[in-house]
Amino acid sequence: MKGKADFDISNLDIDFDTSTINHTVLVPMLTKLFKLQIKLQIEKVVEKSLEGFMDKLGELMSGTIAQANRPFLSGLEAAKKAIKSSELSQLYQKRRDKLE
Repeated sequence: MKGKADFDISNLDIDFDTSTINHTVLVPMLTKLFKLQIKLQIEKVVEKSLEGFMDKLGELMSGTIAQANRPFLSGLEAAKKAIKSSELSQLYQKRRDKLE
């Protein structure tokens, strides 16, 4: 089953260190204009990362459970074969064949 993630940023504030940018007015102004697109892109990237992580985690868990159940399932198969090869089971099968 594919993982589905939903990530929502309710409030995003972007602050700039004005000593490290060349345009102290232009960069913050453009950032405010594109704030919604920036927020949506961040949400999308986080959701993709979470979905990938959940898919890998699901595969690991499924593999671990399958390995843990393997001795139990092989034990069931051995018991099933033993029952089918028993005299009582063979006698029952012969009677069932005759009735059909």
